[in-house]
Amino acid sequence: MPMAEPIVSFLLETIGHLLIEEGKFLSGVTEEAKQLHSELKMMRALLKDADEKRHEAEVVKEWVSQSKDLAYEAENMLETHAFRLASRQMARGTRNVIRRYTCIVNECYIRHKVGLEIQNLNARVSNQRRSFQEYGIRAATEREESSSRQQQLRMTYSYVADDEDFVGLEHDIEKLMQVLVNEAEFSGSCGVVSICGMGGSGKTTLARKLYNHSNAKHHFDSFAWVCISQQWQTREILQGILVSFFPERRREIEKWRDDEMVGELLRFQQNRKCLVVLDDIWSTDAWECIKVAFPIRNKGKILLTSRNKDVAMRIGPNGFHHESRLLTDAESWELLQRKALRDRPIQGDGDVHDFEVLGQQMVKFCGGLPLAVVVLGGILATKHSFNEWNVVYRNIKSFLAKGESIEHQGKVHKILGLSYDNLPYKLKPCFLYLSAFYEDEEVPIERLYQLWMAEGMVSAEDQMGEESMMDIAESYLGELAKRCIVQVQQVTVADGETLRSPRKFWSCHLHDLMRDFCIAKAREENFLKVFGYQHGNEVELAGSTSSSTGNIHRHVIYLGDQDASKYAQEGETTKHLRTLLFCATKHGSMTAQLAESQMNMFKMLRSLTIQGVNSPGLENSKNSPKLPIGHLIHLRYLSLRSSKFVMSPSSISRLEHLETLDLSNAKIVWTRNVPLRMLRLRYLYLPHDISVQIYASSNLEILEGANLGKVVINFSESINLQELQEYRGELEGIEEIINCVSHSHKLNHASIWTPVIPKFFGLEKGLALLRQLFRSNLQCLRLEGPLGKLPEYESNFFGNLLELQLRESRLEEDPMAILEKLPNLKTLKFCNHSFNGKEMTCHSRGFPQLRFLLLHHLHQLEKWTVEEGGMANLSCLYICDCERLPMIPEGLRFIKPLKELVIQGMPGEFLNRVRLVDGQKGEDFDKICHIPSIRIDEPPLLEATFLVLPVVMLFAFHSVM
Repeated sequence: MPMAEPIVSFLLETIGHLLIEEGKFLSGVTEEAKQLHSELKMMRALLKDADEKRHEAEVVKEWVSQSKDLAYEAENMLETHAFRLASRQMARGTRNVIRRYTCIVNECYIRHKVGLEIQNLNARVSNQRRSFQEYGIRAATEREESSSRQQQLRMTYSYVADDEDFVGLEHDIEKLMQVLVNEAEFSGSCGVVSICGMGGSGKTTLARKLYNHSNAKHHFDSFAWVCISQQWQTREILQGILVSFFPERRREIEKWRDDEMVGELLRFQQNRKCLVVLDDIWSTDAWECIKVAFPIRNKGKILLTSRNKDVAMRIGPNGFHHESRLLTDAESWELLQRKALRDRPIQGDGDVHDFEVLGQQMVKFCGGLPLAVVVLGGILATKHSFNEWNVVYRNIKSFLAKGESIEHQGKVHKILGLSYDNLPYKLKPCFLYLSAFYEDEEVPIERLYQLWMAEGMVSAEDQMGEESMMDIAESYLGELAKRCIVQVQQVTVADGETLRSPRKFWSCHLHDLMRDFCIAKAREENFLKVFGYQHGNEVELAGSTSSSTGNIHRHVIYLGDQDASKYAQEGETTKHLRTLLFCATKHGSMTAQLAESQMNMFKMLRSLTIQGVNSPGLENSKNSPKLPIGHLIHLRYLSLRSSKFVMSPSSISRLEHLETLDLSNAKIVWTRNVPLRMLRLRYLYLPHDISVQIYASSNLEILEGANLGKVVINFSESINLQELQEYRGELEGIEEIINCVSHSHKLNHASIWTPVIPKFFGLEKGLALLRQLFRSNLQCLRLEGPLGKLPEYESNFFGNLLELQLRESRLEEDPMAILEKLPNLKTLKFCNHSFNGKEMTCHSRGFPQLRFLLLHHLHQLEKWTVEEGGMANLSCLYICDCERLPMIPEGLRFIKPLKELVIQGMPGEFLNRVRLVDGQKGEDFDKICHIPSIRIDEPPLLEATFLVLPVVMLFAFHSVM
């Protein structure tokens, strides 16, 4: 389908809602608006038929572009008119009689004027439709959105693990693993191991198999994985490696200078066997900037992947270089079967042999490229009959007929195009929106969903039962992932990932080839324009040029440390904008005067992001210009994440249709202390130090970062609240928040700071509050602060709880006797003095569903007992900085599902009991020898500090030179 058709479809839905919800403000022009709605419906029908002729003539492309602009114009006009009249009618109630009559006269004039504008637009749409019919396009038969389409979007996500995508390369794994575990030094023949090949040939998949291989886990002490994009930054690479080694020190590492990071990396690797993966390195320049961070005589290995074999040869001239091969036809067919025919019967008029013959013919067009096969499998996975497979086969032959002489890259793009064309119309703009994000960026899913919603791309027609709009957006991403168009990182409890939200995915990203295609398609469709500024100059980035003369409704601006004045557009080119994203890769700046001159042009914005941008003059807020956003009445999404601005609360309060307000890590100076009234707000993210009074509606679903000592929120009306993250409150607010958590049926994720509950409320009242909290429907709970003790277990405690994290709880009594009875608990984390007792016991049959257990900084723990049959399903165990714990529990030998054990910061006596040194087993080795992955991080040797000094000094000297 042409891109205009899905755009017209979701704009029609918005216009339909306007006619219903804002109908009273459209009185006097209702009939004209309904006629416009009907005209656009007929236009949509023609657009569906136009898809078949989109390659035949430029006139068709131009007609499609004009139709899209007319649809945007129609929505803008009706929405602006409805919003302004609504504001006038609400405001005039307090005025005197004469002024009220004046307002009524003005409204009549406005209605008359808007009526004429709508009539004019009706005529233009009608003429557009007739001209296209004269060209020979007939309206296609309306294909209603049937229940089968609804079911497609609701299907369980078929997230594909590496094993399912991995075919025919077992010998390569064996060969490469032998090289990796070879004890050669860095300067020898095997210090650098490279995997080279074209994009989509499975280099990263192969590297990931090696990285997670049990032999690698046993051989190497520490692991780091960083992706080197084309727009790499030395600092980001160094930080990525260090954070992989020291995830708990992320915030500290982010403040280090480059030379400090180099020194720490040298010291850390000096006496450890580290495996560092540099994924997708494009040039030798990146390596030249970071190689000083690797010791000359390295005990570990560097594994890199690159599309350029010459790059790998220059980085490791004496290393081992492996070139990824393309799949054979038989391997391609095996992979296609796994993707397209997994766990479902074949239907239709063809038998199994017919499907095999057709499938084997189709995979030949993939040229043995794994990505192409996977994408084709994603298409066929949604086709259940022989006829549907035959249609795909005919389309492939048509798409690739002119590409027989083109290299595999050209063929893959054609297959990716087929995958895009097979998407349901609602998913196409969602997919193209991903071209707005930076290369190799892991796109946060909540932000992505909210941006989709702000644009109207998430349809309420797909809502079922009590599903939220974010649930619908997640089903869209799940469908894109199922079709192997978008790669997602799933939330899994088994590996101990914190469930910060009830979402099924953490993040998503596009494979390089898929991103290239997405960029090309977004450019072709005039979907967005991206401006990039590097070293003070504008450079052409994704989608910065377009193929037709239509309006571009989305601008993305990436700043370095330049002023935002580098981005300057004429009013005619920006008055149509619906999305504007300012993202500073460093700390960009935007003067309020500039902001005012720019913002006045963006009257139709639905989404505004100003991220990492500073406004001068915060010290003198009275005289400093304010960020002017009050006139952006259409705004649904506003993010000032990590930015610094002076703002007027009244200007935000005027954004009556705002659904997302993201002020995370922002420095906001208010001109005065007045309440914020945001009656349609759904998602609110606040910095911890903000002081504001908020009147939010019952629509509020996510609240993050609120400090109730400074933020006043009426929780009693927040009946739809689902997530409460990083909540901190004064003592007086604890009862209120616990009451909210206890009585809310939808709230399932909460992070609460409990400031000395027993000390302030007394032991009995404190236990009563905790008991009330334990009876809630939460799925994930993080409690921070002293608790005194836990209440005695009751049968109705935490029936749905999946994850519990305790921090600074300072419990004196063993909490295991209570927590081990929770029926569905899968993740349990004891952090930073959460238990101050000396003994802890996990009884037989306790923790029936527990998968992940963390014991961190339990400095008083001296004895830990695990009875046989306890924690029977545990798969991952972390023991960190429990320096008085003398040994591993005997009961670990009975936990057969245990797949990973990580030991960090433990004393030498403890480590000697679990190690295997020169064939000699420690006393506790037999307790853990059945565990496939054991990671022991030993304290660094003192002499390593002195060994690293000359190298660091050498680095500093060269920097000066």
